Amino acid sequence: MKEANNEIYTKVDEKFIAEFDKNHLSFMKNYYYGFYKRYCNSISRKPLSKKDFYTNMHYRRIQLYQLCCPYCGSIVTILSDKRMSESGTYNYCFNCGKESVVELIKNKAAKFYSLLTTIEVGLEKRKEVFPDTDEWILAYEFYQVEIVELASIIEVVFRDYFEALLFVEKNGLDDQFIKKIIQKYTGNDFMNIEKASNDYKKAFGIDLKNILDVEVWMTLEDIVNLRNMIVHNNGRIDARFKTTKTFSRNKTNIVGDLYKLDKDTIMKYFANLIIAMADISNIFLNRYKASVNSTIANYYFNNKMQQPQQ
Repeated sequence: MKEANNEIYTKVDEKFIAEFDKNHLSFMKNYYYGFYKRYCNSISRKPLSKKDFYTNMHYRRIQLYQLCCPYCGSIVTILSDKRMSESGTYNYCFNCGKESVVELIKNKAAKFYSLLTTIEVGLEKRKEVFPDTDEWILAYEFYQVEIVELASIIEVVFRDYFEALLFVEKNGLDDQFIKKIIQKYTGNDFMNIEKASNDYKKAFGIDLKNILDVEVWMTLEDIVNLRNMIVHNNGRIDARFKTTKTFSRNKTNIVGDLYKLDKDTIMKYFANLIIAMADISNIFLNRYKASVNSTIANYYFNNKMQQPQQ
């Protein structure tokens, strides 16, 4: 197993156990010890005492991992025997195949950087063919593709973190009907950052617009407004775009019915998007970690069939 550190899987050790609420602690210690003891019985191995089991857990041959997947709602305890498998940890939900929300976001950013470098190669070739043409004209379609990709990252960040937080902060919400109602209500809100911010505020009391730096928030606005103009009007400025804040604060970038983009602007957008991703990731991780143990405990308490007998 590849060593990783994500929020979907957690090694069951002293630190993880200590983060359970006092009302859940005894129940969960009984649960994990019972899980371990049942395995020992299945391989005819004498189990440690409960006290020894909860001492120096990190160094034990037999270790437990707790899956809590915010995508599909899977909550499962997994046992790892060092004599039967490599040491390390798990990286993907075995039910839906998705990985850490944070890792997904990082991968989207890495793919965008790969797109940047590929486009730079193509742009250099165009410059050789048209040496007297302004770079922003040569790169016009290229930069539009980059804007659309940046906008897709924004949508993924807002949507995935919202759904992940919804799962843990609502104690493992698994009612498919309720999920569908929420998805229908939010619709395309995560492509409209004002609506997305309102959804976060209503659902979790998180005011993203005020948490993020002003310049960073304006960058997100510009990316989304430019994306809409590119996608819905073939990259030409239309009446709707003229009503946006992006148009009013960037009039020097208007050339006829075209919006002038350059490499420096794209890189500034990307840098500010990275800052936004980091800030939102930190908010998510803090809220997720504060709620995940309660979600796990409530799940096992309400699902008696999941509880191994001691």
